[in-house]
Amino acid sequence: MESVTVLRHPLADEQLQVIRNKESDITAFRAAMTRLGYLLAVEATKDAPVSEASVTTPMEVETPVSVLQDDKILLVPILRAGLGLVESFLTFLPKAKVAHIGMSRDHETLEARLYVNSLPKNLADFEQICILDPMLATGNSCVKSLEVLADAGADPAKIKVICAFAVKEGLGQIAGKFPRVKVITAVVDPVLNNIGYISPGCGDAGDRLYLL
Repeated sequence: MESVTVLRHPLADEQLQVIRNKESDITAFRAAMTRLGYLLAVEATKDAPVSEASVTTPMEVETPVSVLQDDKILLVPILRAGLGLVESFLTFLPKAKVAHIGMSRDHETLEARLYVNSLPKNLADFEQICILDPMLATGNSCVKSLEVLADAGADPAKIKVICAFAVKEGLGQIAGKFPRVKVITAVVDPVLNNIGYISPGCGDAGDRLYLL
């Protein structure tokens, strides 16, 4: 899919092996997810909004520079697991705003239910909106979040979905319903199992980040 970017880098692979490993404890898992988040943030902000300015170097030469307009970027972590990527992005985007969307999953139907929505009213003021969620599995939570954003006035062409793991089912849902939304993922795994988990994946990212 043209709208999907997959990280292909040994540094990303190194973090993925820690994240996948069931023996990695909460400290190692969190650290690896944060480091992977840095790499995802760099990829996601390749076309971040900038303004032109100039500075004078120690050589007393004035030179043109680009200044990042990170206040024009909105980060939208999907609770809970999406919180695990926020710190990584804020390291590079300290002025970015953060809004939260909370989704719970019905484990029988796998449908997503909205329980938190803290989106600002001025969505049109943002040049880039990044949905953060480590696991793009069925795609139900992500698509529901995209629907919430679209209903609030967000332009799908300005939205990126950032995840650590994805599968074709989730990617297909987004492509079918929101073809202008771009997806950036560290890896695309082969299987979505019968209870809606990515396989081989890393288990429940939210639990491994916050509970175990």
